[in-house]
Amino acid sequence: MVGIHIAAHSFYDEGIEHCLDFLQETAGVNALFVTSNSYYGAMLRPKEVQGDHGVPIRDGRGRKVTRAFFRPHDPFYQATSLRFLMPEQNLEYAGREIFTDLAEPARKRGIKLYERLYEPGADGLLPNVANAAAVLTVDVQEKPGKKPCWNNPDYLNFVEGWVRDLFSNYPLDGIQYGAERNGPLSRLIDWANEDPTCFCEHCRQRARREGVDFERAKAGLQEMTRFIRSLQKGESPAADGALVGFLRVLLRHPEILAWENMHYRAGEELHQRIYHAAKAVKPQAQVGRHIDHSQTSWDMFYRAALPFSRMVPSSDFLKLSTYHEILGPRLAGRLASYRKHLLRELSSEQALAFFYAIAGHDSQREPALDKLSETGLSPEYVYREIQRAVEGVAGKTAIYAGIALDVPRGAGWGGEAWPSDPEKVCQCVKRACDAGASGIVICREYEENRRESLAAIGRAVRENKRP
Repeated sequence: MVGIHIAAHSFYDEGIEHCLDFLQETAGVNALFVTSNSYYGAMLRPKEVQGDHGVPIRDGRGRKVTRAFFRPHDPFYQATSLRFLMPEQNLEYAGREIFTDLAEPARKRGIKLYERLYEPGADGLLPNVANAAAVLTVDVQEKPGKKPCWNNPDYLNFVEGWVRDLFSNYPLDGIQYGAERNGPLSRLIDWANEDPTCFCEHCRQRARREGVDFERAKAGLQEMTRFIRSLQKGESPAADGALVGFLRVLLRHPEILAWENMHYRAGEELHQRIYHAAKAVKPQAQVGRHIDHSQTSWDMFYRAALPFSRMVPSSDFLKLSTYHEILGPRLAGRLASYRKHLLRELSSEQALAFFYAIAGHDSQREPALDKLSETGLSPEYVYREIQRAVEGVAGKTAIYAGIALDVPRGAGWGGEAWPSDPEKVCQCVKRACDAGASGIVICREYEENRRESLAAIGRAVRENKRP
C-alpha cells in the first residue's frame, strides 16, 4: 500500500481528476485516507507552507470552508443525544459528500478509500455537535476538560453510530481511527499546565466496578500536579532529587497508575467498538488505527500500557507516525520541558542520551543535541520503530509506516516551511520496508507535501519493487 493523508477540500481546490492523477503519477498512491470532517487536524494551511501540485495555491487563512463533507443519517444516532450540526450553506463546499464524489474516479484508477476519523477535541465538538458539552471530560479541579470522555455511553454510542453511518452510506474500503491523547499521568508530564482528567460520574462508576478508589486517584493526581508544577517553578525537590520525589508520590498514591491503566482500557474498548461497528456493516472492511507521534516516540507510559500485541484483536493494520524530520524539534522541545521537572538533574545532552538509550536508538547514528532540531532523526529511527511494531504484532496485523513530508516547524501546527530532504525520504521508505512494513502512508497532510518529496516516495516505491 502507498496511502496518503488528505483533507477533503484539497480535492475540490485542485480538481478531483487532477489531484488523483498527480498523486498516482508522482508518488504511486493507491489508497486515500480522507477526513470527511475537519474538526481536527492541520488543514487549510497558510500559503507559505503548502506544496506546489501544479495548480494555483490557495491561502488557507481566512477561508470559510465547511467542516463537514458527509451527510449524517439520523437513524444511526438513536442511542445518543449527540447530533451533528449541519454547516451553513454559504460556506465553501457546503453540501459536498466527498466519498460520493470520489467513488468512481478512485475506482477506475484502482485507488482504495479510507475514512480518516480523528477524535475531535472540545474546539471541534462544541461548534459542530449538539449536546457535546455533556460528554466532555472533567478534570481534577472539576472543570470541563478538552476531550470527550471514553467512559461516557452517550459519546461511545455517538462514535459507533458515526462509523455505522459512514460504512452504510459510502463506498469505503476501510477506516483509520486516531485519538491523539495521552493518559492522565503522561499528559501531565508532557503538558504540566493542564489539569489531569477524567473524573466525571461515568469514570466514578467504572472505578467502582473495577475496584479503583476514585477519591484516592483524584487526590494522588492533584498531589502529583502540585509536585510537577513546583519543580517547573524552580522550587527545589527533596535532597534525593526530582525523580525520586516523583516515585515517592506514585508509591504514596498507587491509584495514579490504576487510573492511568483505566484510561487506556477505556480507549481500547472504544477501538473495539469501532472495529465491530465497521465489520458489522462491511465484514471485509479494513479497520486500523493511527498511533500518533508521542505514542510512537517518547510516551513510555503509552508503550508500557499498550504493547502492540494488545492492539491486534481490534486492528487489521496499525499506522505508526514515524515522522523522522519533525521529531527533531519536537523531541528537543519535550526534553527541554522534562528538564524543568523530572529530568532537572540531567544536562540537555544527558537527557537526549537517556532518551536514545531507553527508546533503543543508536546515538552514533542519530543527531547530537546541536543538530537535533536542524536535521531531525535518521532513516534508522524509522527502521527501528517499524521493526519494533512488526515484532510486536507477530504477523497478525499489517504495519504501515507513516512517512511525514515537509512538516512545518514552529508553534501549534507550524508556520515555518521546512522542506524535506528527498534522498532522506527515499531512504526512510526503503528502511521501513526493510523492517517489514506492509506499506506506507504519506503524512502529515497532502496540502503541505511538496512535489519533490512526493516524487521521492514514488522513486523509493519503484526501486523497492525491483528484483
